[in-house]
Order: sequence, then structure tokens, then C-alpha cells
Amino acid sequence: MPFFNAVEKRPVTALLLLCLALYLPGLFTLPALDRDEARFAQATVQMHETGDYMVPHFQDDLRAKKPVAIYWAQAATSGVASLAGLNDPNGHPGIWAFRIPSFVAAILTVLLTWRLAALFYGPRAGLMAGTLIATSVVLVAEANIAKTDAALAASIMVAQLSLARVWLAREPSRLDPGLGNAVLFWVAMSVGILLKGPIAPMISGLTLAALVIATREIKWVFLLRPVRGGLLVLVLTVPWAASVWFSTNGSFFGEAVGGDFLPKLAGGQESHGAPFGYYTLLLLLTFFPANLMLIPAITKAWGERRSAAVMFLAAWIIPNWIVFEIVPTKLPHYVLPVYPALAIIVAALLAAALRHPQLLRTRLARTNIVVWGVVATILAVAIVALPVLLPEGTAVEPGPWPVVGAGIFAAMAVQVLAQAWRARASGVVLAIAVTGIAFSVALLEFARPRVDPLWVADRTAQALEENGLTGLRVVSAGFSEPSLVFALGTETRLTDGVAAAGALAQGEAEIALVEMREEAAFFQEAARLGITPTRKLTVSGLNYSRGDAVSLTAYLLKAR
Repeated sequence: MPFFNAVEKRPVTALLLLCLALYLPGLFTLPALDRDEARFAQATVQMHETGDYMVPHFQDDLRAKKPVAIYWAQAATSGVASLAGLNDPNGHPGIWAFRIPSFVAAILTVLLTWRLAALFYGPRAGLMAGTLIATSVVLVAEANIAKTDAALAASIMVAQLSLARVWLAREPSRLDPGLGNAVLFWVAMSVGILLKGPIAPMISGLTLAALVIATREIKWVFLLRPVRGGLLVLVLTVPWAASVWFSTNGSFFGEAVGGDFLPKLAGGQESHGAPFGYYTLLLLLTFFPANLMLIPAITKAWGERRSAAVMFLAAWIIPNWIVFEIVPTKLPHYVLPVYPALAIIVAALLAAALRHPQLLRTRLARTNIVVWGVVATILAVAIVALPVLLPEGTAVEPGPWPVVGAGIFAAMAVQVLAQAWRARASGVVLAIAVTGIAFSVALLEFARPRVDPLWVADRTAQALEENGLTGLRVVSAGFSEPSLVFALGTETRLTDGVAAAGALAQGEAEIALVEMREEAAFFQEAARLGITPTRKLTVSGLNYSRGDAVSLTAYLLKAR
């Protein structure tokens, strides 16, 4: 308790240090992930190469699945890294430079959760809520991935904080939060739209609509200055939209809506379908370790459902959760914008338990503790098992480090369980913070290096560099993951064995990377064309996007 009291005096510093400990592992060492991260980063690379910062492309294909804001953010951070001379042999900075926007956005999400929770429940609950959302598995993951979701969560948190201030201002004792607060809301909406289209307006819009329906009051909504705010959104978003519309003859938005958004509503796009209840069940993992007291916290909130705080949080969670569960296409990170509200509900329970420890001694709380312990055990086993569960031919000797990492994580998890069982709320929060750090380090620093076979593109680039084969034109047959393009350069061609042999013969490529399944077709075409490729090196691994073992061999026409 004395340590917790000391931390409370400097909440921003404490949360920043926690975020650094959670999000730095893996930021620089984790290779580019297939497939979305590599596509985002490569599209940003091509913006630098072409000077076109309005329309994203992946090689020659229009990349219309997301608007442009995340590419601008990544272009800024990677551009600074390039100016600082931090480019790799492929001519652009490593993937870490493209992850900085997500890294910063995750920290902003934590700090904004702290502010919003403090607004409703006081500074102690604010610090607890910030700690809980910071440690959640899904936010730790998104902080280390160069795509839209962490940035979207941050923009939505800005909007929700502004909306909460307006919601509280409906009470006679409260003052209008002012024009600046309204401007902040609409700017956040605009950023959210430029990040991921309708998601940010949906989250805040459903929250607002649910509050209006529940209270049958709408006058307070005008504190957001909706008319002027709507015009501001148009001013901030329409110029880019118009530019893209005319430069692509409308095909960008045709593909974005018809090729991406509507298929997600119609069915499980790209094999990402899941039934109703998927996200609720997934809370056991994605909201870990913050889910320790989630069930009793929801029960307590239900008992206080007429309070302004719970009404706002319920309006945020319930309608949006239902929408996410109804939509057939599901991925774990889709519900991230709702998780801060869950963290605040749990923090409210823990803050109350500082004065009333019996809140953590109920049968429901004890049951939640047992379930949490089971999940922690499974995760500890997974850290050890991950390096040795790869398919035959790709597994590696794990060594002691995954066991060490899992042991540290398990020890911290036991501390969480002990503090929770003894109903020590402050001890629970501190133990959760340390447990989150232990899990992040164990997975990303202790276990990750032991699963090198997963990083085929990164290992291929390293092998080519070690053999003095950088800066050459490459064609890849049978291994077509976006990470290979990011690792080897925009001109890398992804094709089949026949085309790869033709590219070598015609001088369109100087290296052919041929996956073992394409070798027969490659050599048959090479013989027909009268060329004799020379084997230079082979990289074996696992294409984790497909679950297939990979053996990728580099062939040249002349030995180097």
C-alpha cells in the first residue's frame, strides 16, 4: 500500500514507465509480420519511393482496404529514421520505424483511459484503469504492429473522453466543457475516419444514441456543437477523399466498400468468420491479465446502473459489443476500442475494494480468480511449448530461456492470485502490472528468438546479405508473403516456378527464390529455355499464415 500511494502521486510517469516496459520488448527485434503489417509498411515505403502520399499501393495493386492516415503517420516516422541514416540494406528503415505510430498510440490509449476513469471514479481508479488496459494482451500486441488498430483506439479514446465531459455537463452543477472540447471530439472523429472509415463514428455514435434513448434527453448533445462539428469533419476528410476519388476514378472507394467493407458484413471474409459469442469467450485471453475481476465488476456495475458513470460505460460497451458479435467477420483486435470501458469497470471495483475488501471475497470473485489462474497456467505452458510445437522439419531446440521466461511469468501470476485471494486490491493492481511485463518479456524476448523458422522473409534477407547478394532483382516462386517484398524491395516479383525461370532467362531478375513445391516446374521451364540455374543457398522455415513448411532455395545463372 505505501508503494501504491507513492505511485499515485505521479500517475503519468508511472503509466509511461509501465508502457515502456510492456511495449518495448519486440518493437525492435520482432520481424515484419504477415500479412497486414508487411502490407501497411510496404505501402508506406512505396509512398516514399513514388512521392504519392495520397493513394496507397502494394506493388502495382491499389491498397484500398483502409484510408490514408496510418500511412501518413508511418511515413513521418520512417522518413525521420531515413533522414537519421537508419536504413537497412533494402533502402528503408527496419519495421520498427513503421511501428512507432502504434507504439505511441497505445501509450496515448492508456493515458486517456486513466483520464476518463479519473473523471468518473477519481484518481485512484484512474491509475488502476490505466494499468489494466496497458497490460491487456491485445493492446500489448497492437503496440508492436504497424497497422491501424492502436491508432484507432487512441482516436476513439479522445472522442469518448470529450463525449464523457459533455455527458457529465448535463447535470445542473456542471459547466459546459466548452468549444475546445467539442473541437477535440470532431477532430478525433475525423482522424478515426481517416484511419478506419466508419468504426470511430460507430463507437461514439452508438454510445451517444444509447444515452439519449436511456435518458430521453437530447439537449446535452448540443454541447458538442454538432452542426459546426460536422462541417469541421467535412473540411478535414473531404479533400483527401476527393483527391483519391478523382485520381482513381472512384475505384478506391469502390474497392474499399464493395471489396472489403460489405463482404465483412455478408460473411466471414478471408476465413475470419466466427459465431456470436466469439469475442465474449476471447476475453479470457485478449483482456488478460486485466480480466481478473471482470465478472464481479460487471455485477457491481449492474447494481449501480443508474449512476452517470455506469450509464456512460454501458452505453459504450453494450451496443458496440452486440454489433461486433453480429458481424460475421471477426478478428481479436476488432473490439479493442471497447476494452478501455471494461478496464474502467474493473478499476471501479478494485478502487472500491480498497475501502471494502469484502467485494473481492464473494463467491463470484473467487470463481473469477480460479478461472484466471487456469488461463495463466495455459499461457505459461504456451510460452514453453511454442518453440517445440512447430511442424516436423522446422522445430528448433528451445534451450532454457522459454522455461526461464515462463517461470518468471508464473511466479508473478501466483502473486496476483495470492493478492486477490487475500482481497488486497492495491496489491492486485501492482501484481497485474508486473505480471503483464513478465508475460510480454517472456513471449517476445525469451520465446520469440527460439521460433526463428517463422520468420522466413527476414531470414532469407539475412542469408542473401551474408552471401553478398543484396541489391539484386529477385523473383520468388511459391512463397508470396508480403513480408518478402518488404524485406527485399518493391521490385520483388511474386510468381510461380515457370515465370521465375522465364524472369531469369530474360534478365528480368538476377535471383530466383524457388519454394520446393515449385522446383519441378522451375527446372522444367529452365531446361526448355536452355538455362542452368546454380543453387546458392536454402532457407527452411514455416509459413505461419498457411501453416505450411517452407524450403526456399536461391538460384542464380552465374555463381557469385
